[in-house]
Amino acid sequence: MSRWLRALFAAASLCVASVQAHAAAGQGTHAFVGVDVLPMDRDHRLARQTVVVADGRIIAVGPQDTVEIPADATRIAGEGRVLMPGLAEMHGHVPGGDDPAYVEDTLILYLANGVTLVRNMAGDPSHPALRARIEAGELDGPNLVLASPWLRGEDADAVAREIRAHHAAGFDLLKLGNIPVQAWPRMVETAGQVGMPFAGHIPDGVPLQDALTARQASIDHFDRYVEFLVPPGTDTGERDAGWFGSGWVQWVDRGRIGEAVSRTVAAGTWNVPTLTLVEHMASPESAESMLQWPEMRYVPATERERWRRAKREYAARDTFQPEAAGALVALRRDLLKALHDGGAPIALGSDAPQFFNVPGFSIHREMASMQTAGLTPYEVLVTGTRNAAHALGTPDAFGTIEVGRRADLILLADDPREDLTHVRNPMGVMADGRWWTREVLDARLDRIAERHAD
Repeated sequence: MSRWLRALFAAASLCVASVQAHAAAGQGTHAFVGVDVLPMDRDHRLARQTVVVADGRIIAVGPQDTVEIPADATRIAGEGRVLMPGLAEMHGHVPGGDDPAYVEDTLILYLANGVTLVRNMAGDPSHPALRARIEAGELDGPNLVLASPWLRGEDADAVAREIRAHHAAGFDLLKLGNIPVQAWPRMVETAGQVGMPFAGHIPDGVPLQDALTARQASIDHFDRYVEFLVPPGTDTGERDAGWFGSGWVQWVDRGRIGEAVSRTVAAGTWNVPTLTLVEHMASPESAESMLQWPEMRYVPATERERWRRAKREYAARDTFQPEAAGALVALRRDLLKALHDGGAPIALGSDAPQFFNVPGFSIHREMASMQTAGLTPYEVLVTGTRNAAHALGTPDAFGTIEVGRRADLILLADDPREDLTHVRNPMGVMADGRWWTREVLDARLDRIAERHAD
């Protein structure tokens, strides 16, 4: 009986803690007082500002002594701290509805790392209702932009039916899978008719230039760029292009990068590089060592095992041997720098949870990789804030700290333009005007780790 009572008390305590944590995230009126602001409209820092938020929107920004704070506002001390827009994960994933606890854990992992928007790039029928619950304040989570389930129709008619069904179900964009090349023109036509952008992969048999001509909204993972960089007429034999071009990287002509950049700029197509997706699989670090990274304690054992197997299997592929894998990593970094410097639009995304990319945590590893590729910290931050809003066609909705913008904000101890590590472990996170303190987020993380303890 005593064991039963202790279990009952523990369960009740967990419920109370959950209610308290959720209550802390209630939407209302908040004032960040005396904070330094990185508005991200340009590279500058505004000292000793007050930022007022009400009903999910920024309603005032100005010097501390000039902004009137509403009487009902929750004051958040900002002296010596830095406030910037929240980060967007533009190629993330949220699980389907089969495991509600895993879904809720994933949402918290994003929030705890300052990710206030996720463009979910593999839809599930449960996702529109999930988003509605978050927007209603019934569930804690970032803002969601919903891609459809992968397009998988066997012919053009089937693909067109899928598109119309996804549009009717409330999805925002189409996730391109490996549809038949013959269905490509019909897919483009139908997407235009219903007004849904299409993004993600480029199907087999569709060259990069065709995707750009069709104004694909975003190309993720630099899909098909390696194939474009191999000069036409190159004798590749029967060798498969491999994972994102790893099988053809030996034939790449870097002199074609300029043309790839100019075509991308002309199309206005965004790229979401997901550098870490390939770098983790190409890394000489063993899977066993990678699974000791601190954030792995938040990942279910089944997922960790899947990643371990995947790394071993990719290492065994003929097209992904160390020399080719290393060349692919270097090429992707150079391609990112060339596209960025050439004016091609770039948005931040890491493809979590995939291949050692833990939701939320992986966005910080991705930003570090982008800096290694040659972008400055500020340029990296732009890809995850202002650029994300532009990529979604909503430049006035979020991504900068200005009156009227959605209140997606993160409070930091130091300026991340000086060191990107300063954006990790934010002191507090606000998504759509709902505020979570570091203490609340850490408590939620601890419970996730306990559930996945070996």
